[in-house]
Amino acid sequence: MRIVILIVSFILESVISNFFPVNSFFVSLFSLTAIVAIYPLFEDEKRKYFLAAFLLGLAYDLIYTDTIIFEAFLFLFIAYLVTVLRTVLSDNFLNSIVILLVCIVAYRTINYFSLIITGNLDFNLHNYLASIYKSIILNVIYCLALNPIVNFIKRRKKKSYLF
Repeated sequence: MRIVILIVSFILESVISNFFPVNSFFVSLFSLTAIVAIYPLFEDEKRKYFLAAFLLGLAYDLIYTDTIIFEAFLFLFIAYLVTVLRTVLSDNFLNSIVILLVCIVAYRTINYFSLIITGNLDFNLHNYLASIYKSIILNVIYCLALNPIVNFIKRRKKKSYLF
């Protein structure tokens, strides 16, 4: 079920990008949001969580960005960031949103400054901040939609261990 959520998020990101242009106020990062949201399903299997994040990043590289390995390692870093933040913060709706916001800022910052370092982009504070705040609304809504699904799967998984 964890992999289904990742695949649906990956495909949904492509579908949503057809409805909202790149410069719109709603920029989808559903794959990243799914990495944050599904962590509770991998609590006892961190190695599988990191592998899933890496493979999703690799698919993201090949399908969306045409970079080789960069997004895979970036998604792996985001997964590590989620594991660190989840050890500090408890598992609830508000903390999921806080973790998502930290991950969006980290993801956008690393992407933006890597484009500056490689010479593909000139630094513009307005564009940098716009890339962050345009990513927040839609992805917070998606995270709020994923949380009840993840909690349901988690409860069902715990029930199956009892019997």
